[in-house]
Amino acid sequence: MPPPDEEQPSENERLEVATWIDDHLRATACQLGPYAGNVTTRRLNRLEYENTIRDLVGPELGFDETFPTDGGGGEGFNNNGETLFLPPMLMERYVEAAQQILDAAIITPKLSEVLEGEDFLPSTPSSESKVRAIEPGQQITAGVVIYVAGDYELSVDTINDSQEASKLVLKLDGLPADRFPLDAKYKEQSFSTTVRLNRGFHALAVRNPKEQPSVGVRRLKVKEVGIRRPDKAQQFHDRLFQAEDGKYERNREAAEKLIRRFTSQAFRRPVSDDELQPFLSLYDRAAQRDDPYEERIKLALKGVLISPHFLFRIENVPESKSITPITDYELATRLSYFLWSSMPDDRLFDLARAGKLHQTPVLKAEVRRMLQDEKADQFYATFTGQWLGTKEVGGSISPVSGQFRDVYSSELAADFRAEAIQMVAYMIRENRSILEFLDADYCFVNQRLAKHYGLPKVKGSQLRKVSVDNGQRGGLFGLGGVHMVTSYPQRTSPVLRGAWVLETLLGTPVPSPPADVPALPKKANSKAKLTFRQQLEKHRDNAACAACHDLIDPIGFGLDNYDIFGRWRDKTENGKPVDATGKLPSGQTFEGPSELKQILLARRQEFTRHLSRKVLGYALGRSLEDPDSCTIESLVTELENNDYRFQTLLESIVVSTPFRNRQRAAVDHH
Repeated sequence: MPPPDEEQPSENERLEVATWIDDHLRATACQLGPYAGNVTTRRLNRLEYENTIRDLVGPELGFDETFPTDGGGGEGFNNNGETLFLPPMLMERYVEAAQQILDAAIITPKLSEVLEGEDFLPSTPSSESKVRAIEPGQQITAGVVIYVAGDYELSVDTINDSQEASKLVLKLDGLPADRFPLDAKYKEQSFSTTVRLNRGFHALAVRNPKEQPSVGVRRLKVKEVGIRRPDKAQQFHDRLFQAEDGKYERNREAAEKLIRRFTSQAFRRPVSDDELQPFLSLYDRAAQRDDPYEERIKLALKGVLISPHFLFRIENVPESKSITPITDYELATRLSYFLWSSMPDDRLFDLARAGKLHQTPVLKAEVRRMLQDEKADQFYATFTGQWLGTKEVGGSISPVSGQFRDVYSSELAADFRAEAIQMVAYMIRENRSILEFLDADYCFVNQRLAKHYGLPKVKGSQLRKVSVDNGQRGGLFGLGGVHMVTSYPQRTSPVLRGAWVLETLLGTPVPSPPADVPALPKKANSKAKLTFRQQLEKHRDNAACAACHDLIDPIGFGLDNYDIFGRWRDKTENGKPVDATGKLPSGQTFEGPSELKQILLARRQEFTRHLSRKVLGYALGRSLEDPDSCTIESLVTELENNDYRFQTLLESIVVSTPFRNRQRAAVDHH
């Protein structure tokens, strides 16, 4: 660029130079040869953890909502290994979660324990009588091990030889839990109370207060009366223990088979005897304590669930910097977490075990199978929400409280999020062209959305495909969630909308505004003499602002017919007619969303390239680098040769060099 005090190139000239550089880099991208890159060993993010527990053990307990939030990185997704740290607080939560998960899925036999005279402390000389006398001011204590947190009934059977009215105090872990009055009319009486006990050892004591006669205790009973478990707990239990008619072996040989099978699934690969030994040692330790069989299994499996090999996706490190194929088991893991955000299923494990998964036809067939599975809904929701930004609609992206109560509701926000997801899911499952993101002739609405958009009436809450032909709906520009993302809480923003199109759809970075330039108002003023467009044009008189705004604003102006919530309008917030005309730095002019869509369709290669980059970054879980340009260009070529079909993109990514291989470190390209 010329020095600041020299004549500067026009914006069109800048674009020509930038385009020439980009074209040159793309043309030479593959001259350096294939590139696989290095994927950081990364932990499962919150969603992946929850889904993996669901497929491995069974219960869905919502831990993804209680763990710390995962930050986005790299290509903007929260599955990037460079940002998935393991802070101490999260490790503590993993330990707690492992116990709660296993308590919910494994049913330990109901506790019903009877403590009699010889079980109490202080001990006394042996006696045939099982009644323990408690002298005034004294107490007797016994311990009980609780294996599952829940409600327990504590019962005390007493003998009152004195036939005087008195009382006893039942203490739990040193604190009074209840007080029982002894009626002078009865020699033998029983009392009970229900308490909430957490897992672990608890001290139970019966105390005889001072200044009353000796009281005898025949027995103290502890009985489980209420454990909260999922409705399908028995089903989870039977699946884990491979029970037949509720019966299964309870010995060490059966335990070893169970632990080996579970560990292999949890680690997503076969495990060696040496790897298995620590978990068998945990089982043996519990057996030495005479814990129930199910509790022995729990302790071993808890060790598995807090192992790095479960919490992290660990791949073998290549011995050299050359491209090295990953194993079939590692490939199965990459594939399942890409499309399902969860562990491989039995079919993927079987193909990996047979050494067939790496074969290109097999891989492509698995992609097609997995995309039709309901577990692929996780991919549609996760990718869509983070790519478009609609994940935050109804959360951090919401209008000012109360200002739009006649229009906006949490239910509408949920429909906005679902509408975007449904569009992506349909396009993938039906293998539609990705260009329909720009100019589809259909949309997905339910009764609420149809009314909101002014479309013909649709009944029910379920989203369904509806044909549209008026240029107002169809494609990403017709989504209310997109317009909430690209608006301020109190007004629309041509700047935010233009920047979103450039960055999200075309991959053109938009710089931050200069620090010394005053910000535009974020609230619409119905009394303003100038429309917001006119205010913005005046703002562009500032030379520091003009370069970027000449690129951003025209696109945003073309979408000005949409209000904050994506409804069509003919007048702006201050009641003046909408001017949806725009002129790009290239000299192209257009009016309204329909003509803007045609301009974007003419730039389909930019859109295709950027979408390919986003999906590839999501699939790899890492930041993309310059050498990845060769892979991106090959994806674009495949799409162009196959009518831009979405499944073509996904299949091409899965069989690409970086997805099926890795390198020890990035190759030096200087």
